[in-house]
Amino acid sequence: MTQRSHHNPGSANRQNPAWRACLSGGAVLLAIAVFAGAMSKGFAQTVYKVTDKDGNVTFTDTPPSDKEAVVEAQTVHSLNTSAAVTPAPKSEPDAVATEPISYETLIMSPAEAATIPMGPGNFSVDAMVRPALSQGERVVLTLDGEPVGTPQRMTTWQLTNVYRGEHRLQVVRVNAEGARVNASSERTVYVMRPSANR
Repeated sequence: MTQRSHHNPGSANRQNPAWRACLSGGAVLLAIAVFAGAMSKGFAQTVYKVTDKDGNVTFTDTPPSDKEAVVEAQTVHSLNTSAAVTPAPKSEPDAVATEPISYETLIMSPAEAATIPMGPGNFSVDAMVRPALSQGERVVLTLDGEPVGTPQRMTTWQLTNVYRGEHRLQVVRVNAEGARVNASSERTVYVMRPSANR
């Protein structure tokens, strides 16, 4: 009597190296999926690595019932769900406060209410400015509100043939565009001149 041997395809496949590689690859994918699922839950979870009697490895989050299988429990730690720390914005350095420039323009001579002696009506005007004139700045002398000559850097003027009577003097500081920067207070002088004989 001839005995027929029974061939189990499943058993042969399990002995095939390619089959084992497939199983190992599937186990790795399953492990990644289980790990990702555990991480997405945001808390620690136990994952079981199960190796059966044929050497097949699987991962599961449920305790296995196969008593012959080799089981290794592994803990997947939770994600760090703490809010990200936002760095404090860099504070801008305090701007250095720039004090406004204090301008001063004075007529030094003639004195207030000075009388210009009898003569042709000639006299000089001296002024002082603080701070010193910057590049482009000039000073202008006005006589009774009208400029005498053109803006200049010097602070001295020589007036000639000024008519007799009361006159108002003022020195004005101007910038490069001719705009007024500062001015002295007005000063009154009296010019004495001989009257013409009729």
